[in-house]
Amino acid sequence: MVSRALGERAIIDLIKKKFSQKDNILSPYDDAWGCVLKTKYLVSSGDMFVETTDAPPFMTVRQMAFKSFTISVSDIASKGVAPTYYYLVVGLPKGFRRESFRELLKGWDEAARLYGGTIMGGDTNEAPCITISVIVVSLSDNPPISRRGGKPGDIVAVTGFFGETYLGFKMMKNPSRIPRKIRRRVVEKICRPVARLHEGIALNGVAEACTDSSDGLAVSLYNIIRGGGNGILVENLPLAEDVEEALSTVGVEPLQAVFYGGEELELVAVIPREEWSRAVEKVRHAGGSLIPIGRVIDRRGVWYRREDGRIVKVLERGWEHLA
Repeated sequence: MVSRALGERAIIDLIKKKFSQKDNILSPYDDAWGCVLKTKYLVSSGDMFVETTDAPPFMTVRQMAFKSFTISVSDIASKGVAPTYYYLVVGLPKGFRRESFRELLKGWDEAARLYGGTIMGGDTNEAPCITISVIVVSLSDNPPISRRGGKPGDIVAVTGFFGETYLGFKMMKNPSRIPRKIRRRVVEKICRPVARLHEGIALNGVAEACTDSSDGLAVSLYNIIRGGGNGILVENLPLAEDVEEALSTVGVEPLQAVFYGGEELELVAVIPREEWSRAVEKVRHAGGSLIPIGRVIDRRGVWYRREDGRIVKVLERGWEHLA
């Protein structure tokens, strides 16, 4: 069977057939999407996945599609609200094959089923490589959690361990160098990460502030305190023992991997001390966990207390496009 390249109209038809458009008061083939907006909190966020900068050589097309949703949903998750609608903007190289596009559809479908919400529209265009922007819109009964907030004494916590993506990206050209017992976990963390959506929703009502860690833990912590007079003291590195062992074999300091990895897509939250037990229970009930890593202090900046008791400043470094 001869494989045929796809045109824009065929791509739009395939997407429309795959994903129904509930609540749309316009035609599925209209120039826009419309609905009757009830009294809700409207929260929106978006991110872009670019094959040449975001996909390692061993990543499949289906994984690219799934991750393009995940990186946008992660932002919405940090606001403590659920996705309602998605707006999908896709750029594909000329001659992109139908079977490859079907793999994209499978990845998008898998993500939409996992996170909930409906794909309501978008745009397609020609691009040098696979480029996917996913805009997420949430219509929520609850107000979103701010990225900034907290007072001295509040607990700073994360929803998972760090360092795995740092190890994976460092070993990208030769994944076989990653110790076998954690290789699958590390590669999956890079190629098919899952947004902490349920944990974020559970934190709504108990967290004073929350953000995701897509650009690295150090940047996330600075974002939480940005514009205020407080700081954060980290006293516990969220690092799994087997990852710490693997880092030592390649000569990487744990502090470097934890603070400056990026793309962990964990949530970083500030919890008032009096709400800590309730927050832990709510997140546990949602199927996740909270790892306390430090606390808010009345000294500006982000600091880390080493095992020897010495306190050092954590530099504001992390992933930044075009830099």
